[in-house]
Amino acid sequence: MPSAVLHAGVSRWRLAVFAVVAVVLVALLSLTDESVSPALAVMGLLTLVYMFAGAVDAVREHPVFPLASAVYTTLLFAGGYASGALSNLLWGVLAVPSALGVVVEAYNYRHGTSYLRFGVG
Repeated sequence: MPSAVLHAGVSRWRLAVFAVVAVVLVALLSLTDESVSPALAVMGLLTLVYMFAGAVDAVREHPVFPLASAVYTTLLFAGGYASGALSNLLWGVLAVPSALGVVVEAYNYRHGTSYLRFGVG
């Protein structure tokens, strides 16, 4: 379903959220005196790319988007685990069901189904 759009099917609200998150990340980077670990930098960049792509209606409506979302989430949790930013146990526990979500979404994409998705009915 198309959202409130700017030019060429770009959601202005999702683009606004992307801009806010980008500004917050840049502000956090500029305010810290410590170097940022590569895993955290990749997590931030991955999040910005995912959010920017998600602002485009055609991207969100593509059949592979749920699979890409599951892969993004798994990579985000794996990056958190690798960075050691919080408890590694927490990131590891979150990464396992997320990886199972990738398997489910790969099956759904391959077979044109929507098994185990929330809000699909």
